[in-house]
Amino acid sequence: MSGALSDLGSIGSIAQGEGVAALSSLGGVGGLLGNAFGSILSEASWRGVSFYMPSSQDSAGRRLIQIWFPGVDAWRAQDLGAQDGQIRVRGLIIGDDYVIRAKRMRAALLARGPATLVHPWWGSLRCRLVEPGTISFAENEIRVARFEATFQREPTTSVSTGLFSQIASTVENVLTTADALVDQAALITRAVLSPLSLGVALAASVSSVVSQVSAVWDALFGSAPVAVQSVGTTERAALADGVSVPIANPDNTFADSVTTLLSGVPAALANAAMPADTSAVAAATLVSGDVSDDVTATQATSILLSGVTSIRTAIGSDTSAAVQSGAVQALGLVACVVTLAQAMATQTDQDYASQTDAAAARDTMVAAIDALQSQIVSVSAVAAIPVSGLSDAVLNARMAVVADISDRIGRLPALVTVSLGRPVDAWALAYAVAGDVSGDVASVWDDLITRNAAIHPALIGPGDVAVLEVLS
Repeated sequence: MSGALSDLGSIGSIAQGEGVAALSSLGGVGGLLGNAFGSILSEASWRGVSFYMPSSQDSAGRRLIQIWFPGVDAWRAQDLGAQDGQIRVRGLIIGDDYVIRAKRMRAALLARGPATLVHPWWGSLRCRLVEPGTISFAENEIRVARFEATFQREPTTSVSTGLFSQIASTVENVLTTADALVDQAALITRAVLSPLSLGVALAASVSSVVSQVSAVWDALFGSAPVAVQSVGTTERAALADGVSVPIANPDNTFADSVTTLLSGVPAALANAAMPADTSAVAAATLVSGDVSDDVTATQATSILLSGVTSIRTAIGSDTSAAVQSGAVQALGLVACVVTLAQAMATQTDQDYASQTDAAAARDTMVAAIDALQSQIVSVSAVAAIPVSGLSDAVLNARMAVVADISDRIGRLPALVTVSLGRPVDAWALAYAVAGDVSGDVASVWDDLITRNAAIHPALIGPGDVAVLEVLS
């Protein structure tokens, strides 16, 4: 990531009009999806039109009226309540299709009534546009459109307030978009296995895909921790048994059964990894792995993401059903979508030790979502299936994941890099960071040893050492 920053320039330089050469060299339909800027700038949307938000200003305070009296210097104040101020947004629309998306943004700014503003830091907000927005182009900024807009939050009638209501909002948004992905995957399966299209060759393609997916999960579970290996035995057995092709296919029953079969193992793994009680912040030892009897959200997310990659590779190299290659690729896409949806769900339950760990997990998930979007484009070129709904659902999922983890990053401790000229006592360094509270010192020392893979627990260094900062 440091290389991308040094090559492309800082966010501040982009916002001020510099770094134009780098911006003009970027292309691709869908803006920054899949290139370096996708992980630097913060993605947002207004009325479903996505853009990148390098900066945002939000005002908040009280509605006060000053009351003065003749001949008296002192004044009194009348408090009329909270002033939920305006949100001023500066956005960038970048890509080969920047003019098309700028037109869509203009139509969104002209639309009447409140709508959802997906904010990379505040999450999903119900807002109204209170001032006319501005969209600007420049001849020396090819493939770039800039716009500014001012929004006002809609009054909410919810009785849930405070920190945890915001946490639940971003998590719910991720789960909602993940559920939408599964719905779109089911529609793809119905399009492929429509009542009029099921034949011998297509039935063989379905069996081939199920067999490939079964082999992927057998391989991943075989090398997984013991706790994971006992999960989803019924679902894996069903995959191994394959599909029973009906004699007649009058409706979508067979298509829905295939979708259920492909999503069984990922759903079982997600259910095993999401217990009712979770902690807010995990120790670094939990992030690196666990040998307990429980399946952690970190383990489940990692296996599910590996499953997405392995299924994509396996289906892409499958030439046994070349006659129905489009159907094979489409059903492989369905298997990847339902697996990624479960990975998004488990990630909402994942614990992070630091801001760096959370950002790394976010980038990993965003990369997986971007790869899925590329897969959709590839499949649409060889299979006659409607993919626009799925593509929109993937974009919404990407923004929901970024908003959720960005919201959590602010509540996590940062990693501090300490340069040591010689080996020092790890306990002394932990005391220097954490102070005299024994509980904090112990946790900082444990993270220090684990994160830096110290050979000797008593000494650490020389060189740069990552230390977990204690939140005040």
